[in-house]
Amino acid sequence: MINYNDAFNSAKLIPGAHRYLPGWKKKSKAFREMMNEQSKAQIDVVYDEETNLLMDVFSPGPYVEATVVFLYGGFWTDYEKSIFSYLAMGPVLNNMRVIIPTLPKCPDATIPEINKAFVKCLRLICRRFTGDILLVGQQSGAHVIGRSLVQYELSDRVKERIKHALLISPISDLKPLLYTDKREELLLTEEIANSETLSDLNLSDNIKVTIWVGADERPIYLEQAQQLAAAWKCSWVKSINRHHLDIADGLGKNSSKLMTTLLAYRLN
Repeated sequence: MINYNDAFNSAKLIPGAHRYLPGWKKKSKAFREMMNEQSKAQIDVVYDEETNLLMDVFSPGPYVEATVVFLYGGFWTDYEKSIFSYLAMGPVLNNMRVIIPTLPKCPDATIPEINKAFVKCLRLICRRFTGDILLVGQQSGAHVIGRSLVQYELSDRVKERIKHALLISPISDLKPLLYTDKREELLLTEEIANSETLSDLNLSDNIKVTIWVGADERPIYLEQAQQLAAAWKCSWVKSINRHHLDIADGLGKNSSKLMTTLLAYRLN
């Protein structure tokens, strides 16, 4: 039987994996300080007073072409939004506002509750900001975004605002997580695993989705990316020489392949 604890342990085979988190924090702190100095950052904006959920908003200036909403990973349990501020650099340099919200975490909430919280967050963003919306998520964050895009989750008014969704190394099939040590912390049951598996759900019509995964990631991420792309009939990219801890770094650059792919909606 497959050892799924090992299968999802991306850091195990990445040289110097322990250095990535401090590096992310350092780059994000510098980015926030720069944006604050330019009065282009709003940190810890309350978007849900009932649960005190917050979001960081980074703006390019007076002209805003679109709004990018980014959800980070962490298997629904780990990390804080401030760690990933540096990934807003690429969109900001392309005249896009970037919103990085917090969401509830397991075990304080179930995965379905987290998914519903994001739908609520997305509706609020649509009310507060005008223009096109691009959704980007990594790992469990990609799952949350993907779950919002299935049929009957969003109103037509919200869906027509979403021009592109980029799912980076998505966890699309939750069933293998039933056989990991995270099952209890995730409050994961067979019923939830089945109902929240993206590849078993239908993508809403007329939503452009691209799946992006590193060629050097663990096989389970490659398999799940390909599985979801096949189920949703969307394009997927296997990024050469990228692994789970650096696969999203292209978001922090002005003209990376990842940014170019995200901005491809402009050509439609």
